[in-house]
Amino acid sequence: MTRAWSTIFPIALLPLIFHWMPLWRRNGIWFGVTVAPGYEDCPQARTVLHSYRIAIWLLALAAITVTAFGPPAIFPWAFPVAMTLELGGALAAFAHARRQTLPHAVRPTPLRTASLASAPERLPGGIAAALVPFAVLTAAALYLYLNWNRIPERFPVHWGIDGSPDRWSARTWQGVYTPLLLGAVHCGVMLLIGLGILHASPRGRVPANAAATAQFRRAMLQFLVATVWGMAFLLAAVSLGRVFAERPFGNLPPLAISVALISLTIPFLWRIIRINRTIGGGGDGTPDECWKLGFFYCNPADPAVFVEKRLGIGYTCNFGNPTTWLVLGLILLFSLVPVLLRYL
Repeated sequence: MTRAWSTIFPIALLPLIFHWMPLWRRNGIWFGVTVAPGYEDCPQARTVLHSYRIAIWLLALAAITVTAFGPPAIFPWAFPVAMTLELGGALAAFAHARRQTLPHAVRPTPLRTASLASAPERLPGGIAAALVPFAVLTAAALYLYLNWNRIPERFPVHWGIDGSPDRWSARTWQGVYTPLLLGAVHCGVMLLIGLGILHASPRGRVPANAAATAQFRRAMLQFLVATVWGMAFLLAAVSLGRVFAERPFGNLPPLAISVALISLTIPFLWRIIRINRTIGGGGDGTPDECWKLGFFYCNPADPAVFVEKRLGIGYTCNFGNPTTWLVLGLILLFSLVPVLLRYL
């Protein structure tokens, strides 16, 4: 893949994601607004969707044109401008579609549900599933320590989208162990988010949707644990590849794990989308006015730290809850640890 195509590819991929993203939501939500059951099939809703998609593809055409006629070697600003055009334009298009939908909003049901007999939730696989990724990363670090002299004095640490190395590192403890430290931090952060979903997110505020919401939570937690495992094995394989200077299998192990992660993601996403499509009307029980631009949830009166997204798949934070900022601060602090270690 040439460098020109390596820049055009992500710009061409984004509109495909934005094209389908409005449909990745539970029934009863349309462009971040709580609507009556069946509203998404009416002519007004379809008109809003078509207008949004036309805007997305016109922005994509403009972004690709900017990139195609602005080679990175001559116009280094072309790619950032194109990405900003697509991302900012998509946000503006969604906000406009949301404003068009707001006149058709309905109030969420005031009824709430809570089960007094359900079994306590836990991470899929329990404590063992949470410890295995760290054991894998620790075993890789130990192997590198025992085979230190087999590591080349200089080795690649980053590859471009065309597969060619574009960043190198020396055989120092920071250069060798930083990917494993990053893996441990990221795995810890993702498991922390999983615990937050378990203990600080609502369990079905709309009675009619309680069962589907429980299925959604379970699927999301399973996907999160599987992603943590895949990330640990991928970073361990990349790190251990430095020991084998001859690389008899080339980049096959990391590539195989990457393909496996993508293959794993598709059925999980399809399952989660299908669960959302089985949910009836009534929205998610959160007030529309607390969703800023339909993306950001800010409700100081809501004790939840994590709530379901209204656009896309997964959970987002309640930015009106002070605990949210404490959690985000801890995540930022842990994420900076491997970076700071490079300068020690």
